[in-house]
Amino acid sequence: MFHRKIHKACCVWHALSGEAQASLDNLGHTYSSLSGRKSVVRISDVHGTPEVVSGEEMVPQRRYATNNSHLPASTPILGLGCSSFSSFFSSEDGESLTPDTISRENSIVREWVETIRHAVLRRGINLLDTAPWYGHGISEITVGYALDSLLEEVDVDTDGNKNCDQYESSPLRTRTGSLPRCRLIVNTKVGRYEYQPLRQFDFSYDTTINSVRRSLERMNCNYIDVIQLHDPEFAPNLLILKEETIPALLECRRRGWAKAIGLTGYPLEIQHRILVECCGELYDGEVVFDQSLVYCHNNLHDMSLFCDSCFPSIDKRGDQTRIDGRKSSALITFAQFCRQSHVHLMAAAPLSMGLLTNAGPPSWHPASTSLKAACSSAANLCKSKGIDLSTLAVLYSLSQRDIGCTLLGMKNVAEVDVAADLAMRFCGIDFDASHNSNETGNDWSDNDTVLDQILFPIEKEVLAIILDKINGPFSTVSSNGEYRWDGMEEAKKFWALVRKSQNEKKDAEYLDY
Repeated sequence: MFHRKIHKACCVWHALSGEAQASLDNLGHTYSSLSGRKSVVRISDVHGTPEVVSGEEMVPQRRYATNNSHLPASTPILGLGCSSFSSFFSSEDGESLTPDTISRENSIVREWVETIRHAVLRRGINLLDTAPWYGHGISEITVGYALDSLLEEVDVDTDGNKNCDQYESSPLRTRTGSLPRCRLIVNTKVGRYEYQPLRQFDFSYDTTINSVRRSLERMNCNYIDVIQLHDPEFAPNLLILKEETIPALLECRRRGWAKAIGLTGYPLEIQHRILVECCGELYDGEVVFDQSLVYCHNNLHDMSLFCDSCFPSIDKRGDQTRIDGRKSSALITFAQFCRQSHVHLMAAAPLSMGLLTNAGPPSWHPASTSLKAACSSAANLCKSKGIDLSTLAVLYSLSQRDIGCTLLGMKNVAEVDVAADLAMRFCGIDFDASHNSNETGNDWSDNDTVLDQILFPIEKEVLAIILDKINGPFSTVSSNGEYRWDGMEEAKKFWALVRKSQNEKKDAEYLDY
């Protein structure tokens, strides 16, 4: 009983971790590009300007962090979420894949590696996002196998200099590729690790340092582009993040093991609190977080990233405006807070972990019954009009101008091509031109300009119905607050189940004795 309950808890929270990505299993018919043109952007030095060419089927790149030297200046509009390379598949001899038994000769692993290679070389998806938690090392090792065949032998920086001051002066394994390291964006995480519940989370200084070192070794690269704090809502308290995790991340950045620091988790309020309280004032004025990765808050049923104004504004000095009984201030959204704080945004799970698919979500999904029913109604509406809900969901998420890159799990070449073909609809779209300079309004709706350019008439018609706040399928859950779930409550449930199962195990051991 103990092991069954723990397994159930782990399965639920494996999917709910960090930037959980829904795969494209249910992504239906892909429409051709409105313009019929192929992408005109080549993979270039990510810290420079994308090189314009013609006749290649590469997804478009977007301007990202031109004002932050830690982050790439441009990113692909679509990123490869590498949680897909982590399910508990079996090897050819029937044994489960583990970090100790995984081999690049395994047929499943070979398919994963080819998927990564195809995404990077053939479709221009040069941002890979992984984590030690994904497959408990399997995902990072798979990414490493792919990088072995993609990257050239010596890492060089953006000026063409060898990166001898970083983790190692040369790769740990032989590389056979020709792509410079600076043309890939490779992100991973710290904080969440093992399958066993009591060993799942560790935010200590030494474990964080060792985790980054292990990630570099697994992926056979000298630096990580963005090292991210994974699911901080599970930290026992904020103090350990302030005194151990963040100093360790800053040390990794100083050593050159990582270029930038980010954080990721479901509850936006937790991310906001960390960004406010773990600021540079605690660390000799050094900027801590460069990036925030959110998931399931940038989709057809939940746009709270752009719509929920519940965070204090930032004044010109970078301080929060006071909100108390004597003085009030206009509240802003999390997206606006990040913009004011110079924290760059990425998003994941445009299909909301399976909710926005024809097949519907898995049984463990934390959404309420009402939200699941609303998503099913939206899927049926799309079917009745001859279009696919997942297609519309991906396009809607990709159209948001404040999101540098949207991460999507794609576990094979076919899924990469489906998603990349959708992303190619955005070729030639100038997101900067559609940018509204208003810093206090709910300007997420400015993406209407983009959608008008990339959607077919029938898609526009159905999208208008889906987004209708009065009569649309999400009207009820939007009004009663069930358009999202309580991330902190889900975390509490997980740990309550762990404690209960531990007690049952102790009772069973006592009875056996």
